[in-house]
Amino acid sequence: MDLRLALGLAEALERPSFPEGVGLEVYLDPGLLEEDEPFRQLAAKRPKRLSVHLPFWNLDLLSPDPEVRGLTLRRLLLGLDRAAELGADRAVFHSGIPHGRTPEEDQRRAERLAAALKPVVRRAEILGVELFLENTHEPSPEGLKAVLEAYPELGFCFDAAHARVFSHTPEPAPWLELDPHHLHLNDTDGLFDRHWNLGQGVLGHRDWLGPFLDRTLVLEVRGDPGPSLRLLQELAAGRLTPS
Repeated sequence: MDLRLALGLAEALERPSFPEGVGLEVYLDPGLLEEDEPFRQLAAKRPKRLSVHLPFWNLDLLSPDPEVRGLTLRRLLLGLDRAAELGADRAVFHSGIPHGRTPEEDQRRAERLAAALKPVVRRAEILGVELFLENTHEPSPEGLKAVLEAYPELGFCFDAAHARVFSHTPEPAPWLELDPHHLHLNDTDGLFDRHWNLGQGVLGHRDWLGPFLDRTLVLEVRGDPGPSLRLLQELAAGRLTPS
């Protein structure tokens, strides 16, 4: 099982070790993105399996503000350069769609987003870093589907908590039809993006996650990930049955 733990860059540097057999997905904090030393330190201690989460706060490639559009592109491209410096095999990013967009707005946006992503996809291909688009505030999978179809080399990262809390398509099944090869795993009460351990909330991972255990699984949980690790081990061993 390709299992990784999500940590911020500073947190990853402070952590003395990682759980046995567990890789790392590091969030590239924009406050540290342009500093070389943290990346040298992480490259020296990184686990064998490493992915990055590109910056996303307040970023949007389609922002009506041209300065935000320019900043977003620079952040994504520099993030990919840092991923390559670290030896990361993959990078996850958000579409930047604002919360509360209608399905029609999402569809209209998809073609423009595909065009805006061209230099990002190209940079990732040149650097040898697989790129994955994660669902965040999209109302349904349709807008993402259009972008993924525009770039066959672009993968899908599924976050079930985002689907439940932020979208108008709360159940996993329609999103799973996009065939995610990278999954962000945590649990929620259904109202807020809690980042709880698996089994603590309402997402019912035992009911749908089994066929995707051969994909890259990233635990995005706050605090001790032990309960989530145990649930995944039991699920892989077939000791958990659907609820």
